[in-house]
Amino acid sequence: MILVKSESRAEEVRKAIELALKGSSVDDGPGAVELVMEALDKKKVFRYHTEDTVDLLSTAGKVLVVLLDDPTMTQRAISVYLDMSETMIDKTIKSLVSVGLITKTKVNRQNIYKVNTRLILQHQDVQKFFGAISSIGKGESQNEDDPF
Repeated sequence: MILVKSESRAEEVRKAIELALKGSSVDDGPGAVELVMEALDKKKVFRYHTEDTVDLLSTAGKVLVVLLDDPTMTQRAISVYLDMSETMIDKTIKSLVSVGLITKTKVNRQNIYKVNTRLILQHQDVQKFFGAISSIGKGESQNEDDPF
């Protein structure tokens, strides 16, 4: 059995927009498509990148970044935006709550999340990241045998 990876949601939307624009009077189809895709990304409909990238953040890191940016996003919206299952987002949020990195408060029928920035800034991964970034900024070369 051969498994074929399905297209990402972003690519599906891109193709739909291109098809829609072919029948319209818009002259700059590909440029217009890019603008629409970037606008959808800005509105957090889904993440869109024009080039292939390597993910540097774990699922928990991605969820934290999204919640820092917009603490009112629903789990469903986060799952669509990050192109992950709602179950994965739910489990990730529960683990972040259990270690105190975020708190969840119910307001009417909506969850509002608050990120504990003090704990995040003290987290060992964040400390290592800041240390590595600051050494890059100082122009220090890193020993290939010493990752940190």
